[in-house]
Parts: sequence; C-alpha cells; structure tokens
Amino acid sequence: MFANYLTNMNFIRRLFAAILITTIITGVYTSCHAQTDQSLGNWNSILLKGKISPKWVFFGEGHIRSCNYDFKYDYFEIKSAIGYSVTRNFVSFLGAGFFNTYEPEGFFQTPALQKEFRTWLELNLKQTFKRFNFEHRSRLEQRFIDNRYKNQLKYRLGLLLPINKAELVRSSIYLSVNDELFIPQYGPFVELNRFYFGAGYKMNEKAALQFGCVNDTDYKSKGHPVKNYLQVLLIYDFTNLFKKHT
Repeated sequence: MFANYLTNMNFIRRLFAAILITTIITGVYTSCHAQTDQSLGNWNSILLKGKISPKWVFFGEGHIRSCNYDFKYDYFEIKSAIGYSVTRNFVSFLGAGFFNTYEPEGFFQTPALQKEFRTWLELNLKQTFKRFNFEHRSRLEQRFIDNRYKNQLKYRLGLLLPINKAELVRSSIYLSVNDELFIPQYGPFVELNRFYFGAGYKMNEKAALQFGCVNDTDYKSKGHPVKNYLQVLLIYDFTNLFKKHT
C-alpha cells in the first residue's frame, strides 16, 4: 500500500513540484548570503553497485577528500548498504559506514580530528520522464561521533540526463545534477546544502566515469561559508557478474 501511494503519479507530480520550488529557493538564498572559500578542493570517489538477486541490491562507496587541489587528503569515508526492491523504482536500504576527518594540509595526519561511525535507513524512489531520470533519496542517519550521538535527516533530489543517446546506454554522454539538504535533529533547519553539477561517460554496460563540481554551503557556521570541490567518480555495476554465475 505504501509503495503504491508513493508511485501514484498525481501525488508524485505535486511532491516533485514542491521539492523543486524548495530547492530553487534554497539555492538562491545560498548564493546571496554565503562567503566563498576561493581554494578548490579535491574529491575522488568510487561507487560499486548492483543486484545480488531479483529483489536485493547492494552498493559500496569510497571517498577521499582534500581542502586544496592536491594529494594532502584530510578526509575519508567508506560505506555500504543493502537494499530491498519494494517495486521496480522504489528501494529501501539499510547502510553503515566510517567517516574520518583529519588536520588540513596533511596526508591523513594522525590523530584524527573526528572519527565517526554511521548507520542509516534509506528510501529511494526513481522516476523517468522521457530522457529525464529523477531520483528522490531520503536518509535517516544515526551518527556515533567519538563519545557523542546525533540524528540527521538527509534529502537529495537528483537528475541524470543523457545527451547523445535516448537512454543511458553504452557510449552515452550524460549530465548529472543533484542537490542534497542535511537536516540535523537540533540547530538550524538546514545544516548543510550540497549541490553537484557534472557530466559523465558510460564506457560500457558496467562502468561509467563522471567529472563534476561539488558546492557545499555550511549553515551551522557564521557567514554560511561555501566550499567547492572538483570530483572524479568511477561507477561500476557488478549486476551482470552475478548473472553469469547463476
């Protein structure tokens, strides 16, 4: 019943319109009130994903990041999740991961400034309108930071748009855009707004390479500082590997 309600097209159109308006307002507010860090950061990522059965899916991610565009990495995260396909376009996930922050201008210089273990529950809904591939992702996170505990809600609206093909198939060049809101249990309504704009190339049915810019606006700090990162992302889908052995 819940899945049928979420996939009702009239409901989805109204929900999407409300989310789109909220995202635009947030972006305009960010541009008008933020102080920008002029240095460009470096962000390298890998995403492994795929089906392990007709109903069950799995993904794993790794990220390393530096404040400047160099190899003095001061942050890493590694996480994974398993999901159940309620319908073809609606998946629920249970995930966990490690997130460590280090002193800037060092290469994972110890001791770490912050060590965090995180679990989360996720609902993921996908919609396709002609070439437009939308994704709605909601996460309820449980954050274990050193000796502290926090809850956090995150919502991301994403879009994949193939340019030279009608669909996302081999040799497709595509645009990738998403905006994510970080909503803490206490404090400002939005703690962080993360906007991403990039382009990718689908090398084959399994792998894609994506380049883009990440724009972080920190609302919990005075002046709402903005930080930009150049991100390189490798995506690998292992679904067909499992099919060959079943």
